[in-house]
Amino acid sequence: MVVKSKEDKMTDKLNHGLLPLFTVIFEDKDNFKGGNSYYETKWKEIPNKKIKRIFYRLPNNDYICLSGYNKYFHMVEATKDLTGIERGKVKIQYAYIMGKIKNQIISYRIVLFNKKNDKYKIGDITIRIFDINDKKIKGLNSNNWKG
Repeated sequence: MVVKSKEDKMTDKLNHGLLPLFTVIFEDKDNFKGGNSYYETKWKEIPNKKIKRIFYRLPNNDYICLSGYNKYFHMVEATKDLTGIERGKVKIQYAYIMGKIKNQIISYRIVLFNKKNDKYKIGDITIRIFDINDKKIKGLNSNNWKG
């Protein structure tokens, strides 16, 4: 069971009924709209079709656009407070959107939650390039690759 923090509940209220988390544009010009929250992204519901581009909504409602990749991947990373004031609470801290091209994976890590003195702020994007055989990439659920 996931217990949402006060911040997550507020984010869900702001996102509910608003813009989708992402929009997929397919080569055949059809499109697919994702869910409205990081808890229900609808990523696994994307049809198995060739993707032309993905517009992914950032926390400030700007977008990052990914295109030109053979396959795309999405996941969120959560942390759980084990000993602090919010013991047992799960917070979604990062969203990852990745693109696979040739033997490389380009990973875009988007900060969704931060503490007062954290180096990265909400909405910051960190880009990392991985070899397709990197153990972090091999550990991903292969069913989540789309495109």
